[in-house]
Amino acid sequence: MARPTDAPDEIEPRVAAALEAAIAQGVCSAAAAAIGDQRGERTWWRGTTRAVPDPGPAIGRDTPFDLASLTKPMATAAIAMTLVSERRLALDDRAARWLPVDAAITVAHLLGHAAGYPAHRELFRRIWAGDLGGAADPRTALVTMAMATPLERAPGTAATYSDLGFITLGALLERAAGASLAELLRLVTAPLGLAATTFVDLLGARPGFAAPPVATERDPRRGLVAGEVHDENCHAGGGVAGHAGLFAPLPDVAAFARALARAPRHRVGRLAPAVVERCFTAAAAPDTSWRLGWDTPSATPGVSHAGDAWPRAHAVGHLGFTGTSLWLDWARGRWAVLLTNRVHPARDRPEAARIKELRREVGDLAWALLERGL
Repeated sequence: MARPTDAPDEIEPRVAAALEAAIAQGVCSAAAAAIGDQRGERTWWRGTTRAVPDPGPAIGRDTPFDLASLTKPMATAAIAMTLVSERRLALDDRAARWLPVDAAITVAHLLGHAAGYPAHRELFRRIWAGDLGGAADPRTALVTMAMATPLERAPGTAATYSDLGFITLGALLERAAGASLAELLRLVTAPLGLAATTFVDLLGARPGFAAPPVATERDPRRGLVAGEVHDENCHAGGGVAGHAGLFAPLPDVAAFARALARAPRHRVGRLAPAVVERCFTAAAAPDTSWRLGWDTPSATPGVSHAGDAWPRAHAVGHLGFTGTSLWLDWARGRWAVLLTNRVHPARDRPEAARIKELRREVGDLAWALLERGL
């Protein structure tokens, strides 16, 4: 952690050094960070798009990362907040209005991981084997399988982080708004100027990236994964889902963070401040860190991926399995973003697990830098 006497220009090189050390230690081949508030920001890019089978090109401001579960707040939750802001949807609406699910599940339950679904199921194995369960296409099969997964508990009684719940939520948003998730994403990206934020539709036309994307895992079935989603369930379902699939370069993620860090107090894009504040503060179940589409930092020292210095009040964020993270302090309009490919070339490595150390170090340095005025 930074010393109280450290000046901003003494802290900034330490952020760069943390990224460089992570790359040298094999945590990832690429790391990018942005730290800012409403006055400005500082950004860093280090490493290459891949380490195997040979080093890829150096990353830069246009390099897209697989955001993994940052899809949940940046796409699915943001779309939900937009539809609620425009009164096209209500957080207390019953999901059964649009989907064949338990009658007690609400939109808020799905956003707050309190619908009762289990955390994960390997639905991709059935789809990759050609079993679509009678569905017309893999995307419909994924959603149908997720919705049909038996609940582990009654809705609203407890929160369990669930990809299945967000797959279901993505389908609900599509039916409520009468458009695909990829089309609905533009409700968020267009007003905020996120021109390079996109899903990679494996069943349709793929986007053209402005720079080579960062590679993720070397998969026995797919080879070295680059430019298509790493998450197996999302991949099996065609690359567009409520829980994963979003790609973006650092400037877009930083712009989203900057906007959302002020959204509870100022109208941003199509988002009503009261709706954003409710999603940042309300929980869908008792005794949980989860809010509606967002997590909050753990109060236990040494536990939170946000680090120990990041505030616990008025703070929300999210992690992504590929090595991404985003934290907001919406009382002060501050944010910190870290993008890596820690699953490269494989997720099951001791080095990959050290992403928590990097996240905590960057979080503590980010807070020190912001406290000293960038």
